[in-house]
Amino acid sequence: MNRIDTDILVKIKRSVLTCLEQLENEAIILLDAEGKHWVNDLARKIIAQRGIAVEEFTEWIKLGSSHLQDISYHDICVHMCRLPNKEVISILKPECKDLGTIKDVNLTEKQKEILRYVLVGFTNKEIAHRMTLSPSTINTHLDNIYSKLGCSYRLEASLIALKNGLFLHSLKIPSKEKS
Repeated sequence: MNRIDTDILVKIKRSVLTCLEQLENEAIILLDAEGKHWVNDLARKIIAQRGIAVEEFTEWIKLGSSHLQDISYHDICVHMCRLPNKEVISILKPECKDLGTIKDVNLTEKQKEILRYVLVGFTNKEIAHRMTLSPSTINTHLDNIYSKLGCSYRLEASLIALKNGLFLHSLKIPSKEKS
């Protein structure tokens, strides 16, 4: 190992030790590679103060961890770090400053349901079949969703919805495996 590599390693070790010391005072959720989660007391308190069920919040975090690094739900900022063993550490920060989140987006329950299907990767035809609607009706709903979210395609709509916690409450994510 050359001198530059040694210097970098020493700096990384110092940073990791500093992080470990600071983690004792952070609101933390840990997700493992199998999708299990652990929530410390401070994170539980922050979530409960906003009237959110811990299970719903952790499901939302799981979705966000597969798409984004940092997300927010109203005034809770979630900073994520994916570890080499596919675990994810999420640090919650209450009362974050304005991150440009979307306020007052009034998606209907049907639009939220369609967005959940889109998020999981269903095609319009698959969504139509699941919801017993026509594909053209799904297209119309998607156009309305895009308009309300200020975007123009499904991936962007999914990321906006995740980033802004638009459907955290009563989150029911459909499975592609069930047909």
